[in-house]
Amino acid sequence: MNKLKEFYRDMLFRLFGIKFNNVGCTSFAPLKIVPEYTVDLEKGQVTGVVKHNEKVYLTVIVNVLNEKTVAKGSLRRILKHTKPFKKHNYIEIIKGEAEYLIENKITNPKEHYDKFFN
Repeated sequence: MNKLKEFYRDMLFRLFGIKFNNVGCTSFAPLKIVPEYTVDLEKGQVTGVVKHNEKVYLTVIVNVLNEKTVAKGSLRRILKHTKPFKKHNYIEIIKGEAEYLIENKITNPKEHYDKFFN
């Protein structure tokens, strides 16, 4: 039962940036625009893009092995679609996903997550 609870907490953190502490409060909000991921296991690198109407607004490249993250772009033009999440929230979401995908050697994230949510 504990493993299942840990799994749900991990997924909530990875998808929504929600951390569970002993004290505090958490606001829940739907992630309206979900990043798309490309994984390169050889390089230990994941690229996450935030797109709206097929246009890329934010690209985040996370090299898990070297612990480096590079973000390019802005969400300013699509703020009404990303609220309450901001650029730094998306960067943290993508970083968390990158670590998970590389650690678990997942090369096709869409197919992997479809198993859980469909």
